[in-house]
Amino acid sequence: MRSFRPDYYDDFKCIGGSCTHTCCAGWEIGVDSETLRIYRDFPDIMSHIKDSCIITEGPEERCPFLLENGLCDLIIKYGEDILCDICADHPRFRNYEDGIEYVGLGLCCEAACDLILDRKEKFSLVPKTELPYGIDLISDIEGKISPVIGGLAEDDMSSTGRAKFFLTFEILDGKWEKLLNDLIMEPVSANDRDNYIDSYPVQFKNLMIYFLYRHKGNRNYAVQSCRMIAEVCVRSGIGLKEISRMYSAEVEYSDINTEIMENIGKE
Repeated sequence: MRSFRPDYYDDFKCIGGSCTHTCCAGWEIGVDSETLRIYRDFPDIMSHIKDSCIITEGPEERCPFLLENGLCDLIIKYGEDILCDICADHPRFRNYEDGIEYVGLGLCCEAACDLILDRKEKFSLVPKTELPYGIDLISDIEGKISPVIGGLAEDDMSSTGRAKFFLTFEILDGKWEKLLNDLIMEPVSANDRDNYIDSYPVQFKNLMIYFLYRHKGNRNYAVQSCRMIAEVCVRSGIGLKEISRMYSAEVEYSDINTEIMENIGKE
C-alpha cells in the first residue's frame, strides 16, 4: 500500500511535560492485544488494567502512569517501546482510499497545532504526489480566505444556530459547552466572523487544508468547522490555536460527533 504524509509530519515531537493539555487524561485508553500480552509480564502495569483498558483515576480521569510533572512513568521505567498502540500513535490519524494510506497529525495536540497552523509553506505530501481532495485550490490562495470559504459552502446558519447545532453533539468537555452557550447569549455577526478569519489568513487556510485532508475532501465539514472556530474565538477572546485544539478534541475524537459532521449537507 502506498503511504503519504504531510511534509511537516516528520517534524512532530511530543513536548511531554511542557504540554499544558495532556493527552493522558480524559480519554479511554484501550490496550491492543499484542501489547496486552507483553504487559502480562509486568504485574505493576497489569494492576492498572481492566477489560483491556487502563483504569483512569480521579475526576480528571488521569492515566495512573501520568506523573505530576507531565511525564509518563512507563517510558521512564521501560522506554517508549513499552507503550500500547494508542499511546504511541497519538495524535496521528490514518485514512485509506483506493489502496492509498494518508497519514496526518490531529489538531487536538497543541504541538501538532503549532506545526499545522503556523506553516507558511504550501501544503505538500511526502513522497511528492498530486494533492487529493481539491486541496490544491486552497493551497494556492493568497490574501483573504473568507471569500474562498464562503464559496465552498452556503452560509445558512447564524452563529446562534451553529452554536445550538453543536450543542446537540456529545459533549466531552464542559468548558466547550460553556463557550457555545456564551455564543448563544452574545451572537457574532457573519461580518465580524469573516473579519476575524481574514486577520489570520495563513492559519485559516491551513485549517481548511487540514479539515479537507483529514475528512476526505468534505467541504461542508471543513467550512462549518472553520466558521464555528472563528465565531467562538471572536466571542471568547481565546486564541485561535486553543479553540482549534478544543474543537478537534470535542468533535474529531468522538465517533458520534464525527459521524454528525461527516453527514452535514447530505440528504
